[in-house]
Amino acid sequence: MADEKPDPIVEARRLVEEDEQRKTDACLAEIEAVLTKYDRKLQITQPQITIAPQ
Repeated sequence: MADEKPDPIVEARRLVEEDEQRKTDACLAEIEAVLTKYDRKLQITQPQITIAPQ
């Protein structure tokens, strides 16, 4: 029992979740960079997303 390996399905889901979060963060950073270029910022209020002047 000391050599218990993690469930491969659970591990795969964790890896996919981490990858998706990394992609989401990268996408958000790219969107914010473009909006900054046009003096705008991203405002997220659930369930609405608004692009507004800074």
